[in-house]
Amino acid sequence: MTQQDTLTIIQQIKKTLENFMISLGILCGMTLIIYFFTYGALVDAVGSSLIWFEVVSSVFIVLVLIFLRRVCFFLTRLKLGRRPGYGAVFRQLSAGDLLQEEETLLARLGGEGRAG
Repeated sequence: MTQQDTLTIIQQIKKTLENFMISLGILCGMTLIIYFFTYGALVDAVGSSLIWFEVVSSVFIVLVLIFLRRVCFFLTRLKLGRRPGYGAVFRQLSAGDLLQEEETLLARLGGEGRAG
């Protein structure tokens, strides 16, 4: 695989990761806002099962927001990991690596590929 192909793969991974982070962040935030405004009505009108559902699911949503980059990297790996060439790049990357510039990642991936 050429360096240009690897650079294109890295750019696609970063773009897909960014799209997942924005979409999932907005979805989680909107869900928490809806929970905030419906909690009072549920306390007054409905039994405790829906309140407990909101409490438990909001804890999971907050955990997703705390680990948003890792969750979105996992989703990106699920979406792109089976494409030709992407698997080799994903094996050398972690969620934190994608914070670096593309050229830095390309140099690191290219250096590891030659050494290994």
